[in-house]
Amino acid sequence: MAELLWRSPDGPPGAIGVVPLLLGGKPTVAMPWAHVGTARAAAASDTAALVLSDPRLAGSRWAPLVATGRLTLVEDGDGDLFTEELLAQEVRKHPPARALADSPMLRREHWWYLPRLVLVLDAVDVVPGGRRDGPADAVLGVDDGRLHVRTVRVPDWDADPLPVLDGPPEASGPAVLIGQEISVPDVERWTVHTTTGRYADGGLTGVRPAATRQLEPVPGLFARMRRQRSLERACIQALKAAGHA
Repeated sequence: MAELLWRSPDGPPGAIGVVPLLLGGKPTVAMPWAHVGTARAAAASDTAALVLSDPRLAGSRWAPLVATGRLTLVEDGDGDLFTEELLAQEVRKHPPARALADSPMLRREHWWYLPRLVLVLDAVDVVPGGRRDGPADAVLGVDDGRLHVRTVRVPDWDADPLPVLDGPPEASGPAVLIGQEISVPDVERWTVHTTTGRYADGGLTGVRPAATRQLEPVPGLFARMRRQRSLERACIQALKAAGHA
């Protein structure tokens, strides 16, 4: 798992949880078309950062890092790019994808899952990062005209102002804290939470907390079916609107 953050024109940085991939040696994210608005907003930003902070499900050579640069969006409307270059990586890294695209039969049945919004990061700066080791840890993004990204610790999520340890001492401005909770090893449950406000002097004021930071409960059979059907409808609707279906 990874975090993708980007500068937003009218507020705190955008932030989402993603599956990190590589395309032509460049850090890449491949989002289903249900997330077309988010993908286009990230691509429109002048600065984005892909953050590796979560050691869960990582390989032996994993190390935390922050890659900063600008995103290029490739709208893969037929899914050929994703299927040929990225699918094998996603199936290996993201177990839920196996139920939708791990065989030719599944790919025919779930054709709407293969078209992707491929965000490729042209990284101009890659630096070591910090790892998240528990629910008190999060990734902080601060926009003061530049995007500052650090892994931080929040000792009390209920406080306001919100104390933030190990943040960038020189930065102040609109900010976002993003954390992720996943079920290991299946990743069937994946909760991404964001808290926003204004960062300065080691704290966040004007806090707008996440709705929840807890890992979602184990879904039942019908909940799984509803979730997949909702994703399918959203993907097909977006593909049709873009003239790809």
